[in-house]
This record gives sequence, structure tokens and C-alpha cells, in this order.
Amino acid sequence: MTVTNFVKQTSFPVGYAPAHITKWRSARTGLQLTYIDQPSPMVNGYFAVATEIENDSGCPHTLEHLIFMGSHKYPYKGLLDSLGNRFFSSTNAWTAVDQTVYTLTTAGWEGFKTLLPIYLDHLFRPTLTDEACLTEVYHIDGNGQEKGVVFSEMQGIESQSWFISFLEMQRSLYRESSGYSSETGGLMSELRKLTNNDIRQFHQENYRPDNLCVVVTGSVDQQELLEIMDQIDSELPTLETPNKRPFVDSVPDEPLQKTVVKEVLFPDTDESMGEVLVSWIGPVASDTLLNVAIDLLGSYFSDSAISVFNRALIEIENPLATDVDYSTNDYVRTGIIFSFSGVPTESLRDLDYKIKELIKHHSKPENFDLNYARELIHQQRLKFISKCEKSASTFSNITIEEFIYGNVDGSDLSKWTQDLKEYDVLAGWTAEDWAKVIHDQLVVNHSVTILGKPSAQLTETQNRENKKIADDILAKYGKDGLKKLGEILKHAQEHNDREIPSSVLTQFGQPDPEKISFITTQSYRGGLNKLEGPYEDDSLAQSISKDTPAEFPLFMHFEQFKSQFTTVHLVMPSSFIDTKLLRYMSVLEEIFTLPIRLPDGTILPYNEVISELNNDFIDFELDNGFDNQFQELITVKVKFEVKNYEKAISWLINVMKYAIFDKNRVKIILEKLVNSIPDEKRSGELMMYSCQSRTLFNDRSLKKAQDCISNEQFYKGLLAKIEDDEFDEIEKDLNKLRTQLFDLNGMKLFVLGNCTDLKAPVSSWNRFVQEFKSDKVQPIEFSDLPRSFKYKSEIGEKMADRAYIVTTPATESTHLIVSTGIPTDYLHEDVFKIALASEFFTAVEGPFWRGIRGTGLAYGASIRRDLECGTLSFIIYRGADGEGAWKTAKDIIHEYASEKLQFDKINIENSIAAIVNALADGESSSYDAASSKIADNIFKHRGPEYVKFFLRKLRTITSNELVEITKKYFIPMFDSRHSVVFTCVPPSKSSDYEKFFASQGYDVVIEEIAADSDYESGSEGSESESESESE
Repeated sequence: MTVTNFVKQTSFPVGYAPAHITKWRSARTGLQLTYIDQPSPMVNGYFAVATEIENDSGCPHTLEHLIFMGSHKYPYKGLLDSLGNRFFSSTNAWTAVDQTVYTLTTAGWEGFKTLLPIYLDHLFRPTLTDEACLTEVYHIDGNGQEKGVVFSEMQGIESQSWFISFLEMQRSLYRESSGYSSETGGLMSELRKLTNNDIRQFHQENYRPDNLCVVVTGSVDQQELLEIMDQIDSELPTLETPNKRPFVDSVPDEPLQKTVVKEVLFPDTDESMGEVLVSWIGPVASDTLLNVAIDLLGSYFSDSAISVFNRALIEIENPLATDVDYSTNDYVRTGIIFSFSGVPTESLRDLDYKIKELIKHHSKPENFDLNYARELIHQQRLKFISKCEKSASTFSNITIEEFIYGNVDGSDLSKWTQDLKEYDVLAGWTAEDWAKVIHDQLVVNHSVTILGKPSAQLTETQNRENKKIADDILAKYGKDGLKKLGEILKHAQEHNDREIPSSVLTQFGQPDPEKISFITTQSYRGGLNKLEGPYEDDSLAQSISKDTPAEFPLFMHFEQFKSQFTTVHLVMPSSFIDTKLLRYMSVLEEIFTLPIRLPDGTILPYNEVISELNNDFIDFELDNGFDNQFQELITVKVKFEVKNYEKAISWLINVMKYAIFDKNRVKIILEKLVNSIPDEKRSGELMMYSCQSRTLFNDRSLKKAQDCISNEQFYKGLLAKIEDDEFDEIEKDLNKLRTQLFDLNGMKLFVLGNCTDLKAPVSSWNRFVQEFKSDKVQPIEFSDLPRSFKYKSEIGEKMADRAYIVTTPATESTHLIVSTGIPTDYLHEDVFKIALASEFFTAVEGPFWRGIRGTGLAYGASIRRDLECGTLSFIIYRGADGEGAWKTAKDIIHEYASEKLQFDKINIENSIAAIVNALADGESSSYDAASSKIADNIFKHRGPEYVKFFLRKLRTITSNELVEITKKYFIPMFDSRHSVVFTCVPPSKSSDYEKFFASQGYDVVIEEIAADSDYESGSEGSESESESESE
């Protein structure tokens, strides 16, 4: 047997999911390794470092970025990502308050095992050059603009309401010297002062073998994994004496000695709606039972429309909030947080009082709803099992927490993951037991309340401060100083962007995609399904066939895979609905929260409906699309235990046919929709996409019909009708919408998961068919299903000449999308070339990454191809200099089109490999594989084995063809004659962007998202603005 430094600490099968967990710790260095064996084509690595810092400098976050700039053994920026592209892999990282975690996601073990030692070498021995620090963290360019990748990222969030409120909450809960009270991302004011020496020192103190855990999930060769880790470990310094464990060995943060209520301001011109955070320092992490109890109480108070807070504060007339969210901070002691959004500003303090009164009320045993709590235990247990069955990510998260806070001997890992005995114990708790936890943890335990209040004055103050910073930079450096800064930056960029020798990239070879074990599922058809395809002919197929009644008028498709659960998707077209009724869709989406009148006249109140639905389903919803695609379709989706199949069908009948559009419920839904709009207006990115949807699509498209800005006045008008006692008209519209949508001729039924154990898989739908049958059986063909490109507006059809600039005061970053037209046929020859060219330009360490992100122009730049809309789009995310990012992208595209730059063989190969990784990642679970198979075979008409066909097509594409496709589609994207621009910018920058896009040949329309109306549109550079406005 091979001798290894890694000592096995624990190994056990998980009792409720297809997983086996093993953990080792190196006796030599203290390095930890955990392997979660759960079958998947994807192998995931999580390399976790416990990171504690007592200031807002951003050392943990900036170091996260600098790790990818090269190691001493591999001193090239982006080598890790370039190799990742080549090895069917992608890398990423996140920095939280107490951890920095680096991820490696690879299609197959072959690529993962090659990259693992290279990745860990970057973690332990990064170069941390001054040049990398300059470009990645913070710099001033030759024009006096502040940039840097990390700076751009933080600039995009630092003025957001959630960021301001959360930071103030942390500072109020924890000591000033506590690592938990720091902003580990780095405040902009601190990033300006941060030095590379600070970052190096932080790395030396924290990136030690004994402070790092390697977590691996998926299907791997365990012995080979241990051998690789042993080799890595042997090159690391030994652990002479135990080091201080971050947080665990620090001065503990105990629960508060007094209750705190603080008002904090965030910038926004709309001062109507704010937010409330209520938080506590709760029990120690090691008390598993108490922590599960706390989580269940979080659900008790906030999980659904019938939870305590929802019923008393949200699902009421004149709601005090539009939404509540429960979350925890899993620290040494668990942080307990309730977040309320869409709170009328004048009600902020009143809401805080009522929250605490409700908690106090339920801390008395006689007021605690024990039956509801026990229902929740059953529901939450099933949801947890479902989540763990689908993905190993839940286990990886727990493993990271165990590494940071658990016992060094690994004994906590099995306690936290092996079984679900805590649910069994809690199912036996009395009302007194629950009331005591509420009393101890949420009543006598002091809380912090943050009242987040919008302030127009703060918006003006920040604008003045930003202008002063810009003016001070110009005054400080002057023309000559700025020129010198530009030269320093150029030198740093040249140093960072040294070309990686081809020999370095190719020395490791390239894995064989044929060795990737894609998940397979089995397809079966029933009813009206006469499609050709990869349908099985076995005992289950025969069972389905025998169970199908004669002339059964419903299309049915079954996708079988091993699972404890079954999911039903009932997919319907929006094209059956009258245009004027489409705007009600956001109301109809709440159909599962309405009361029901059964055929015998019995009325089920909405709270009973939700309670019983929660008992019988793991998930239920009505929403757009299928598999997050095809946005003009509408899907009713329910997930349940196999034994509840017939019950699920009965519920679909009751909800879809017998739900009552009760006036009070509809009013509450509308009030929540209206009250949520101010919060949505604070998202610059969302407002950009809103403008795009309203402009490129007509009233028949759900993309426009459900847009929040387009519908603001419509919703307010409906509320006015209700106040004027004109609800009958609304009710009539909603019933007509329901009848048109739930037409059997439009329904396509998909059943995914455990189909083998379904009793009467087809005939169980007989009653459903009778309830919804039409006079005439004329089922819609898949080829006739609505697609977004069919509903383009005049501007959307033309796709030319216009640039729309949206201004929102609550953002400091720029978001931008520019679109041009492409084919909508999924098998069009150009589609494959567009896919490969898109990946080539946007690959990590590819042309856009180096030219835009690497120079600090924006946090992200990407290309999106949307065949449903028929658009190819260039997107800037959190831009520090949107104009510069646009110019750079345009220049890059032109340089490749003119062949000044070459589509080289290595990067073409890398781009294909990156596509392989994305395809495998999209099918990383049986459910995802089944959904993807349905989308490919049925909705996109791409046929069976599409992935293999796609990869074969990609391998035939030449560099010359990529040049031609760039000329044909990518050049027009930056040509005003063939594209439309949408961007959201701070108001102070709108005039600069207006001049820039006018200089590029666009007619510019400026749209101000106003506080008291849907929007205001106007422009000096456009002949007509009316086309961009809604009704």
C-alpha cells in the first residue's frame, strides 16, 4: 500500500443522497482534503482559505484576483485560465466575510487532475507583482479616470441599498476589531490607499497549508487524487507548531448586550420605499440541533405566503413590505437575518415594532402553531433531500464551513452531513420547546435593526463628492502627471500581457472529450406524442402504451432517471391569449396563492390552499419559459414525491380551473407589484434590460407585456378601479385570460424524474383532460409555438440607428448592451460559427478579457447569442469606463476581421474545449440532462445526440470562416446602421454618453427613470422618441 502524508479522518455514506464523503488531513503540513463522491460528468474543486481581517482594505478580495496573475513556477498572467479553457475547465473565486474560495469546474477527471497541482501552485506561490496590483486593484489612467478590476467591481455595488444596509448591520452586530465587521471586498476609499506590500503580507499570514482545504466533488479516481495531493503536499513547508485558526482562536463575538435600531441612508431620488434588516448573533455553530431549529423557525416566520410575517405584514391590504427573506451567516455563532424589501419609508419604524411584537407573540406556547411547524419539518426535509440529490454543492458548502469552524479532527463533518436525525428529533418537539427557542434566541437575545432609507439629498452629495474626486485628481497630477500615469499603466499592461509560449500551453497535452461521462436519461412518449426521436421500447414504454386511453388528446413526454421525486412541466403558448390580457400575466403567476372554490361549492381559503400545497409539493410555480429558455411560453411546474402523482394532478385541476380571483387577494398582489417597482428601479442593469424589452418587442411579447416599467401605470390603474368598485371588469379579464391560457390544445406535458414507479402514468390525467377539453381537438404543433423574434417592434425589426441611454441615480457603474440581428434557426450553418467566434472573443484571458477587464475598463464584457430573439449582443457589466470598453471591443473585432490579429489554432482549440465544459456543466445532474435533452430534441428541433453533432461541427470550422463570420455579424454589432444600443449610466455621465453615441452615428434617446411615474423620455439628438415609449 502506498505511504501517504494524508491521514483519513472520516469516511461515510450519506444516508439521504447518492454521495459518499471522505476527509483526510496531512500529518506533515496540516493541509486538508475532502472528497464528495457523487456521480456527475463535472468534477468540481473548491479550494478554501479561512480569511480574517480587521479592516476594510480589501486584502482578501484583491488577493483573490491577483492569484490568477501567475505563480513563480508558472509566471504568466492567465496561464491558469488559458489551460482551463484547454482542459474543459472554468475557474472562478469568491470572497466572503470569513472565507476566500477558489473554484475549478471541469468536464471529467482527466482535465481536473492536470490542473489541480498548477492551481494550488498559484495559491501557495503567487507572483504578486506590482504591475498586476496596479491593473487589477486600482489605478488612475492617463485621462484621470479611476479604474482597476476590483475598484470597478466595488464601484458597482458600494452605493447599492443592500450593500450599505448589510455593512451597517455587520458593524452594529460585531466589535470594531472583529473580522466579521470588516468589508472584505474593500471600500473604494481604502482601495485607493492599499499597497501591494499589504497584500503580500496578508498572503504570507493566511495562505498556509494548515489554513487551506481542498474539496473535490464528482467522479474521480480516489487513489490518483491522493497521489497527486501527496506530491503537492511534499513540496510545501511543514507545520512546525499549530497556528492560530482564523475566527476560532480569536476573541469571540458574543450576543449583544442591548438592542440597536439604526437608520442608514442610501442614494435614490425615489424616497417612497426602503428596506429593513433585523438580525441577531445566535447559537454556536457546533449546536447542530439548535441551528436546524433556527432554520425551521426562519421558515415558520417567512417561508411562504402563509408564514407569520407574510400573513401579518405582506399579504395584507396596504402591505408593510413586498417581500421577506430569511438567511444566516454561518460563523462561530450563527448570524440570524430577516430582510424586508419594498417597505414604505414612513412605515420603517412601525414595521420593526410589528416584527418584534409578532416574534414575542409566538414565543408563548399557546400562540405557537405546532401543526404548521411540523408541516414545515416535513417540507424542509424533502426540499433538502431534493437539493442534495440534484447537486453536491450543498455538501461542498457544509464542508467549507466545517473546515473553518469544525473540530480539527474532522469529527463534525459526519455530524453535519451523514443523516437527518435532527428533523426526527424536532418532529417530536412540543410547542413549549419551540417557544423557548424563540424566546431565548429572538426575544431576550438583543437584535440589530437597520432601517434603510432612500435619500435624494445623498444622491446629490455623492455626485458632488465624485466630481470633487475627479477634479482633485486633475489638479493633483496636471497634464504632465497624467501622461506619466498613462505611461506607467501602459508598461504594467505590457508586462502583464506577455504572451504565454505555446510550448507552455501544449506541454500538458489535451484531454479527450470522448472520455467525459455525460449523464443519460431515457425518453418515453404517450398520448398525442407522435414525434420521432430517441424513444425507448422497453417494459416502461409498453406500460405507458397500455395505460394510454384511446384518442387521448394530450401530448405527453416522459424522461426517466433515478430519483425520489417527479417533476411535471405543463407548457403552454402565450399566443392563445388576447394581446390586452398579457399584461395580467404577473398577476396570474400568483395563482397558487389564491383561494379555491371546489365543484361541490366548498371554498378553500388561500392560507389553506398554500398549506396543503406545501405539504404535497416540494416546488410549485407558474412562470415563463421552459428550462430558463423560450420566454414566450408559460409553464406550470410542480415537483413532488412519486406517491403524490395523482394528488398532484388533482391540485393542478383545482388551482388552474377553480382558483377564485378574489378581490382582496388580487388587490394585495397588485400592491406588492407596485411597491416592488422602486426597488427594481435602483438596479441599473435591470432598467437597461427593461428599456430593451420595451423597445425591441411589441405588445404581443411577454418580454414587454410583463415589464415592470411598462406596467407601472397599468397596475396603479387596476388598483384605482378596485377602489372605485370596478373589480368586476378585472375579474372578467382574469377569467378570460385563464380560459385562453389553460386550453388543452395548447398544452404540452413533460414528466421528469422517477417515471418507473408512477401508477397509471397516462390514464391518471383523464379527469384533467375532461376538465380542460376543447370542443375541437386541434393541438398546436411545436413549429407553431411562439418565439420572441416573431414579436419584434418596428425598431426591433430594423435593429438600427438608435442608442437609448437610461439614467438611474442609484448606480455608479455603467451597464451596456448593443445588439444586432442573427439567424433564428438553431441548425443554421452560421450559428455554429457565431458560437465559436463568441467563445473565442470572450474566453477567460481571451481578447475581451485582456482588453477590457484586464485594463480595468469594466468588471465584465461578454457576448450573448439569443436565437429566440434573433440577436447577437455585446454586453458590458459594471463598467468603470463604458465608452472605453466599447471602443476597445470595437477595435478588437475590427482587428480580427481585417486579419491584423489572427484566429490562432491554440485559442480555437481552447474555445471549443470551453464550449465542451459549458455543455457538460449544463447537464451536470440528471434533471438538467433531461431538461436539456427535451429542449434540444423537441423545442429547438435539433435532434438526438445534438451535443456530439455540435462538437463535430465546431471542429470543422476554419480560421478563415471565423474571419468571415466576424465580418458578417460582429462588425455590424458596432455599426450604427445595423445595431441598437441600450445603456444605463449615472445621471452625471449621460451627456458624455449622448455625445459619444451621437459621434458613432446613433440617434440618441435619453430616458430618465423617474420616481413618481413609469419613465420620462426625451432627446435632443432624435427626431422622435415616441417609439420607445409604452402605451
